[in-house]
Amino acid sequence: MPLRLVLAVQDEQYIEPFLQFARSGEFERGYTVTAFSRTEAFVRYLEECGNQVDAVLGEAVFIEAVCRDGRERIKFIRLSEEEQGSAGSGALYKYQPLPLLLSTVFEKVREIREGAAPPEGRTPVYGVTAAVGGCGKTTLALHLVRQLASEGKRVFYLNLETIHSEVLCEARPAGKEGNTRGLARLLYDLKAGEERQEELKLPVTAYCYRHSVLHCDTFAPVDNFNELLEVGRKEAVALIGYIAGSGNYDAVIVDTDSFPHERTATMMEQCDKLIWLVADDWGVMRKTGAWLAHLEKTRPSLFNSVMAKTLFAANRVSGEVQALSAGKGIQVAAVLPLIPAWAQGNRQGGIMHSPIYQRDVMKLCRMLGTTKDGAREGRELFDSGRPVYPS
Repeated sequence: MPLRLVLAVQDEQYIEPFLQFARSGEFERGYTVTAFSRTEAFVRYLEECGNQVDAVLGEAVFIEAVCRDGRERIKFIRLSEEEQGSAGSGALYKYQPLPLLLSTVFEKVREIREGAAPPEGRTPVYGVTAAVGGCGKTTLALHLVRQLASEGKRVFYLNLETIHSEVLCEARPAGKEGNTRGLARLLYDLKAGEERQEELKLPVTAYCYRHSVLHCDTFAPVDNFNELLEVGRKEAVALIGYIAGSGNYDAVIVDTDSFPHERTATMMEQCDKLIWLVADDWGVMRKTGAWLAHLEKTRPSLFNSVMAKTLFAANRVSGEVQALSAGKGIQVAAVLPLIPAWAQGNRQGGIMHSPIYQRDVMKLCRMLGTTKDGAREGRELFDSGRPVYPS
């Protein structure tokens, strides 16, 4: 995802070579640059299109002319003509070599790519999505849950698909566990509490059950599809916030219908990290790129937020990658293997098992920083954008 940079300097002779360099060579795919030499035009642009800007690189007269209230996500970097005083003030020397200048700018706004950290006391939320059905989205979500649970983490699996996966239907709670109130009752209680302006006092465990195969907490499948079809943005925000804010879990994995969908868009907005599945297929890559372009055009603020926390992963890959090398603006960072036995349709025994697949899911968990020891390694892999192929 290119960094959206605004250059604001009074000298038009500085702008021309800057744009020429930034739009060619090694930085061509890393930046989109909009330049201004007049303060009025610069201020007007930020007022109208500020939600599409990652960073402003400009002289003091431009930065001081902008009200930065409500623009916490934009990184303002001052250009200085004094080489000696730049380092101490946090400014960048204006006339340093452009490769060095652009590299330094990228490092300064690196936190934009990392996305916002979860609020204090809130469990990290990891979303799994895809633009095309059949990419293995739910299979990956289930394996992520099982991997994190095997590491001793307390995990909640939130499945908001209209039609649930088989593994949830096969492990329906019975007996004492079947007495939990369930998702439909929780949605009702959340709505009632909002109307009364009261916080829900019951714990999450009053509504969920312990899944015997996944070793996590989850909701029993909803039999009436209308109850899930009526879950819109407002209900999804309240539901995710209630679970993530309960303090009962180390991770929440959210799985929804394929994008575009209102619940899916809400999950993308609310999660802290997002795994977007693609495939080594021209059709899948084309459709994914088209939906991303549509999201950028219609909801630019959501698009910027989503891309800052998205890790693209290709599923069912075997041999050499072909379609993934196409210039779709999608940078694949992880690759999951094709398991031929799964194509036979044998679903007996609940979740499908494969040591090879689970090994690469473990690598993906490290990239997401779900473990303290793997967080640094994962951050480096995430930032590098290098595909992690099955070994």
